[in-house]
Amino acid sequence: GYAPCPGKAMHSHKGGKRDFRVVLTGAPTGYCFHDSCAAALEDFNRVLRSRIGKAESGHGEKKPCMYGKTAPPPMEPRRVKRPPYQPEALERLAAKCPVEISPAWLRERSPVSFPEADGTQGTDTTLAFLGALYESGERVLIFTTQYSQGDFLFAPEAGSFRLAKKPGVQAVKSDLPTGAPEGVWYLVQPVEGVWKPNANNRGKDGKPRMGRRHGDCVSAWRYLVLESDDAPEALWLKALVQLPFPIVAIYTSGGRSVHALVRVDCKSKAAFDALRDDMVQVLAPLGADAAAMTAVRLSRLPGTLRHGKRDKEGHLQKYNPPRLQRLLWLNPGADAKPILQTVKL
Repeated sequence: GYAPCPGKAMHSHKGGKRDFRVVLTGAPTGYCFHDSCAAALEDFNRVLRSRIGKAESGHGEKKPCMYGKTAPPPMEPRRVKRPPYQPEALERLAAKCPVEISPAWLRERSPVSFPEADGTQGTDTTLAFLGALYESGERVLIFTTQYSQGDFLFAPEAGSFRLAKKPGVQAVKSDLPTGAPEGVWYLVQPVEGVWKPNANNRGKDGKPRMGRRHGDCVSAWRYLVLESDDAPEALWLKALVQLPFPIVAIYTSGGRSVHALVRVDCKSKAAFDALRDDMVQVLAPLGADAAAMTAVRLSRLPGTLRHGKRDKEGHLQKYNPPRLQRLLWLNPGADAKPILQTVKL
């Protein structure tokens, strides 16, 4: 059934009455359409399952132990999944960087060059970015409306297409969008590009709704996104160039954050989640948004324009002029060496 989300106060976009639902098939679980409330959702699901478990086992009454009066097995201390941002930790790491890191510094040293005529970027940059990071036969969903099922599709061997909003309608050949009211996003994991039933999103009749952006549509668990709305840009860039992860791209959001795309190449979503949980312990204290490190994640598409943002009332506040989601760094062959160790200072 549907209910108000327990993390509604954390939502960064206007919500709807059907955003939050509780599913009792399998493990009792609450789901929310928004990503920003992930921490509250984890707490909700833990309490929900605990209370149901106690109720089903006799209201929490202890049963005699078959081993007699032996001590319970030792439990591993519960690890906090999302450590808080620690500005002093970021400052300590940034202080180890021997040079100032700016967007221009990154662009000048990018291992793979990309189109940027007269300091501007556009569709040529976008195509260079997508072509470098995705393989023939893969499909990339592109969004001009964040909560759609995908508005455009890019295929390295075939080009770009405009997508229909409903199943059964053939896509048409189209140029990629150059911008959108709130910017342009892409789903970082490649997908199959077809509609599939989503077991985690059911209608009133209980049947799964069709979608093309959920986990069952993903064809490879390849990338993880790092972004921060808390860390100052100058310190965040100094941290990124020192991280021992294969960072294949760095780009701006057209707002106040800089995104880094990390290649992880996991064999399954479960493997992705396990790796993410380990990385969160290191990255969240540095300012990385743990809620953004999800397996099925949208990120800003470089080379496109962001014309504004929504305020708390849902009204679009336009930028004058529009802001570019600028590509700063591209290295599809990145390894786990920090960027600082791979470039000339």
